[in-house]
Amino acid sequence: WDSRVCAVCPDDAAAERFARDLEAMIGETVPVLTAREFTFTPMDAVSRQEEQRRLGILFALSGEMPPKAVVCTAAGLLQRTIPVERLREAAFVLKSGGSCPIEEAEQRLLLCGFKRADQVEGPGQFARRGGILDFFTPGYDAPIRCEFWGDDIDSMGLFDVDTQRRTENLDRCVILPAAETLPSLYPGGAKALADKLAEMGDTFRKRRTREAAQQTAQMLYEDADKLRGGAMLSDADRYMGVICGEFASALDHLPEDTLLVLSQPGKIAERAKAYLKQVGDDVKLLARSGKLAAGAGDFTLPWEQCVMQLRERPAVLCDAFTVGRYPME
Repeated sequence: WDSRVCAVCPDDAAAERFARDLEAMIGETVPVLTAREFTFTPMDAVSRQEEQRRLGILFALSGEMPPKAVVCTAAGLLQRTIPVERLREAAFVLKSGGSCPIEEAEQRLLLCGFKRADQVEGPGQFARRGGILDFFTPGYDAPIRCEFWGDDIDSMGLFDVDTQRRTENLDRCVILPAAETLPSLYPGGAKALADKLAEMGDTFRKRRTREAAQQTAQMLYEDADKLRGGAMLSDADRYMGVICGEFASALDHLPEDTLLVLSQPGKIAERAKAYLKQVGDDVKLLARSGKLAAGAGDFTLPWEQCVMQLRERPAVLCDAFTVGRYPME
């Protein structure tokens, strides 16, 4: 088979085992795409390590040279994510020997959700010291250092966080968003999103008969004020449907001719339905308490729609004959 392969497994443990087996067979690293935790409530600190790893895999899948094989969990397949075009529009390229004012690079990093730090220690951070710009972008295993001479990039390469020494030179790098849901990706930017949230708040405020609606309106107004003041929303996921617009899942990032291999399809269906119920229950609870704007968009792909999309692609269903239960013919 000359096309790419995507193996779907029931859960994280099965996906890791399948990926290691594939690596032994093809002699290449096989990425594993799992689901991440949505952040629906404000938090002082949010770990986005899994989210940023997902972004690197999704960008590679829809790129010019996608990996030969990828393994995906049932939840990772159904979870809503950033649409392909939005991800590619948000990404930008820096080239060694190219020209880009360092201030412009800093601004692009901020718009992509990167946080300024004294020293880069993890993904989603950047630091500047004079004409040296360090950043750690999804899709790379180590941070990148760019040395500017005026508006020109004099050199660029990966470096070690502990020793601060360069480990590998780079001719170019692709900088990806630091999160799947960024207010800056809304058409018109964060200020336009603030206006949209305030408009939604007006709608909920008119529902005087429901206490939760008033709480939702207050939440929307407060988040709109935060965005107007230049603050970042740690819980922007609750506006994912508003910011991203069209619904997209991992299936939309796969090349059209990708061969799908469903390992234990019966268990995949079980885990998929359990995940959908879990997210659905969480969303309903938050909406009833006024912490989530009801009707702001779906966060998962319904299983029936997923099966319909799977039927349109070449697929192999693998299971033991004694327990085989197939979600599609």
